Amino acid sequence: MKRQLLHQFAVCGLVLASGFGSLPASAEEDLREGTCAGAQDLFPDSNPGPGSLKALRPHRIPELDSYVRDRRTAIALGKALFWDMQVGSDGIQACGSCHFRAGADPRSINQANPGGANNPDPTVNVGINHQLSPADFPLHLLADPTSRTSQILRDNDDVISSQGVKLSRFVRAVPGADRDVTVPVPDEVFNINGLNTRRAEPRNTPTVINAAFNRDAFWDGRAETIFNGVSVHGVRDQNARVLKASDDSMSLVKIRIRHAALASQAVGPPLSDREMGSLGRTFYDVGKRLVSARPLAKQKVDRHDSVLADYRNDDGHDARGLEGTYGEMIEEAFHKTWWRSNKIAIRQPDGSTTIANRPNRRLLANEYTMKEYNFSLFFGLAVQLYEMTLISDDSPVDRYFEGDRRALTAQQIRGLGIFTGESACAGCHSGAETSDNSNRILMGAMVDGVKQPAELVERMFNGNCEVVAYDQSYYNLSVRPFEEDAGLSTRDPFGNPGALIDVLTSPPDQIASAELLSQPMLNIANPAIAIGERTSTRSFKTPLLRNIELTAPYFHNGGQGTLLQVVNFYNRGGDFREHNAQFIDFEIGKLDLTPQELDDLVAFLKGLTDQRVVYRKAPFDAPQLFVPNGHRMVHGVPAVDNDGTVADIMLEVPAVGRNGGAPLKGFLTK
Repeated sequence: MKRQLLHQFAVCGLVLASGFGSLPASAEEDLREGTCAGAQDLFPDSNPGPGSLKALRPHRIPELDSYVRDRRTAIALGKALFWDMQVGSDGIQACGSCHFRAGADPRSINQANPGGANNPDPTVNVGINHQLSPADFPLHLLADPTSRTSQILRDNDDVISSQGVKLSRFVRAVPGADRDVTVPVPDEVFNINGLNTRRAEPRNTPTVINAAFNRDAFWDGRAETIFNGVSVHGVRDQNARVLKASDDSMSLVKIRIRHAALASQAVGPPLSDREMGSLGRTFYDVGKRLVSARPLAKQKVDRHDSVLADYRNDDGHDARGLEGTYGEMIEEAFHKTWWRSNKIAIRQPDGSTTIANRPNRRLLANEYTMKEYNFSLFFGLAVQLYEMTLISDDSPVDRYFEGDRRALTAQQIRGLGIFTGESACAGCHSGAETSDNSNRILMGAMVDGVKQPAELVERMFNGNCEVVAYDQSYYNLSVRPFEEDAGLSTRDPFGNPGALIDVLTSPPDQIASAELLSQPMLNIANPAIAIGERTSTRSFKTPLLRNIELTAPYFHNGGQGTLLQVVNFYNRGGDFREHNAQFIDFEIGKLDLTPQELDDLVAFLKGLTDQRVVYRKAPFDAPQLFVPNGHRMVHGVPAVDNDGTVADIMLEVPAVGRNGGAPLKGFLTK
């Protein structure tokens, strides 16, 4: 939709054969400046521009009623699971640990990773447990921020992300316990003097607020829009099965839940040995421990919590958590066919599952009740339903497009014109969602009353003005050299291409998961795609821009510390444009905006901030949380925890109810 391919390829003297080709050498100046002759005629932009989010809501889940019988309780379950420190293998790391301010992570100590997902350099250049400062940004520092060819003063390939767990191996799960039994595993990268520290992620943490509008999840889109009830991989994972009960029987079944990328995403971090899990941990083990646990047992819940107030434990002055157990909430939220059975599932050494009658004894480590076995299904759907409530639609920009012309300042209105005009920001940060990775846009939005064609894949010019096919909403901006992180082009664990366009352009016999080729979405009115056609997939998903002033640092590598640094990056045409030319979006070129225009653009972006998010008012209120915030050092020597790892410094994030509370400190703010 952003760049529709016209059927006539002869435009402005440019002739393309078989859907791709190149410009003559005379267009070299165009290449440097990010323009290609005839581009607007050949690839017109038809995505919707900015607007109010108030009239939009996330795409409904068609199959939801087959699983959820009480949506209110399911949302409460999802909120509890999202914020509960017990979900982490270590009894500390919650989903919310990396998403507690504006849905993102404001911490600035021990947040550095050695580099992108494919970067062979194991060195954290800023150092382990480094306290970041404004002087560290941008990571790629130029003598003249307006010129990408000026002297390079610093080129740091680190990624600024989020600290997760310390590397450990799973031993067992004790039902009802607040953490797993694990043993430390020496970490060659994340250590001080040989003592394990918390590990940091290879990509920056995006916000979960408004993420329900996205079609895919994660920077590389690997959390599929179809949830299989078990893993992030959707139909790619042909072995994913959940249990279903019928009368006195129980069987393993394959499920497909559409428009559920957030559910797919939710089940990933608890098993990651970087984020929340440990080596060898399974979701069946998560269920074995948590089904009988008290929700949020280690944390206070505000008596005015907009979702959890009615479930809150009121037993005493220092009461923590909710009443009952997670198992009881599951029973109330989900249909019995997914949790009630007198049989058990037994995981075999080869990874298969057998079903047996429940024995009259305590279950063994590899034996699971139906609730425990299906915990990933409950976890994914409940967290998605909670995140679908996290919609920020009351920013000045929303009010402006609702008719309040005084909602934006004169400077912000000028910035809006730049955003939609000469900067071309709105081409990818489209619609009220501010991202073209939305179901509404990819499945065919209305523009000026005209229904646009649904297009998941398209063609565009790359930086050499060659036509390439790509997944709409995934772009290479030349943030870092393309070799450091494969992004969307990373293959999944089953051998399938990560990008949809690479699936469509590969011979069918080379696609390991045949179901990928039989999905109804592939019949959407895409331009005809040919086997073997040239593609561009060293790319990352277009992020949401709402509340962006609250979610620094920026880009998938966290390489820019301020919004001014971000707009300077675009103004100079990126940092590695020439190096990444074969993959880059051709529109990444020098903009020549003036300092005043850059300031105006930043002012507009700040107009996307919803003050309810700033003050954590409903629906953005949350239980108490304790997050790791770097490691304790005594006279330069690491303090040692009981397990022989470096001791954490913990930061308390106080509980707030529907009326909110004091703003939390932002990234690098005092």
